[in-house]
Amino acid sequence: MTDGSGQREAPTRREYVKYGGAVLGAGLLAGCAGGSDTDPAGGSGSDQTETATSSSTATSTGENSYTATMSPMGELTLSEPPSSWVGGLGFTADVLTALGQADGAVGMADPRFWYRGFYDFLDGVTVPAKGDLTQFTTAERDTDLEVLYELDPDLMAVDPNPIIAVYGLDKGGAAEIQENVAPWFGNESRRRRFDGWTYWPGGEPYPYLSLPEYIPKYAALFGEEERGEALLNLYEPFIEDVRSRVPPKSERRSLALVNGRYNPENRDGWVVYNPKSEVEKTWGKKQYRDLNVVDAFEGAYDGQSSVKVGFEGLLEYDPDVIIFNFGITYRDFQGENLIEKQRELLNDHPVGSEVTAVKNDDLYVGGTPYQGPIINMFQTEMAAKQLYPDEFGSYPGYGRLPESEQLFDRQRLADTINGDI
Repeated sequence: MTDGSGQREAPTRREYVKYGGAVLGAGLLAGCAGGSDTDPAGGSGSDQTETATSSSTATSTGENSYTATMSPMGELTLSEPPSSWVGGLGFTADVLTALGQADGAVGMADPRFWYRGFYDFLDGVTVPAKGDLTQFTTAERDTDLEVLYELDPDLMAVDPNPIIAVYGLDKGGAAEIQENVAPWFGNESRRRRFDGWTYWPGGEPYPYLSLPEYIPKYAALFGEEERGEALLNLYEPFIEDVRSRVPPKSERRSLALVNGRYNPENRDGWVVYNPKSEVEKTWGKKQYRDLNVVDAFEGAYDGQSSVKVGFEGLLEYDPDVIIFNFGITYRDFQGENLIEKQRELLNDHPVGSEVTAVKNDDLYVGGTPYQGPIINMFQTEMAAKQLYPDEFGSYPGYGRLPESEQLFDRQRLADTINGDI
């Protein structure tokens, strides 16, 4: 997309076609409608103006249009569904896989964060290998615009603001991508947005989205409303059933959500995360919110999202269950099983071995926070069995759950992803 002098050319005819008269002005000039009603700390802002529709009415050229609205970019209309897309750190990749669009992935901010293991349990569901996806960020945490020009995707399925805040992209670069590469379409709601969030393009706080709210939006843009509806008809009843079966508080075991990699030997302590979401709609720790967990370290965080403790601190708070956050990733990290190392360290230590969770062998692999609907279903099932085995059945270990003890229908999920609705 550059001429011989190294200067970028004007958008090609193909680039104009893929926008298809996209309604982008409102998003670029004012951000999302109703942004001033949003409480960025509490996530209580209304998102009632956001819509997701796919037009069945032919345009003047005889083509259909595909329209959806998502903060912060506003309404987007395409003349045809995107055939290629670039994602962020795994969330939208899982959403789009659930909608049957995995084969359109060409790049990500960092493909290493997209956990693919759960797809192995779904017949006929395939996703690109990590090595087949181009990373558009650098080791120095910069954004490589030339890579994005070379990828030439139809859609940037990611919120531009974390790319601006974390990966060195300036607002001019974000606007250049929007104009010359592909439209941005994403909303970062993994966790509470940190101080210094850019709120581009409108400059105002914008609503958080719950995990199910993404599905009809992306479904409309890709012309997959039927598949999106079928997915929600499986996902939402499953989550509601799990929620309804959570034991009374007096019968719930206490949890410590511990980093699956760091410990007092390689860092300055065990990193223990607050398993409860600061913002109700965020999805990074959604399974623990849905399971209404009892946090063994409640009150210890001093306003932060985590706390570091030694072996003595772990014993002081004495959790009934320890779940290693990012555990599914750290099971095989650069050729090592870091979760097994964490278990061994606790069991072999004179103080660590006295922690209730260690004595009772209630040490479990936890999930990734980069979870769309597929990953979240598996991880909710995992956590339910790890925390409340009397209600949901015991957790036998990753990949060892027999069909009779599964909490949702794998075949129905696979059929939905594969379009057999």
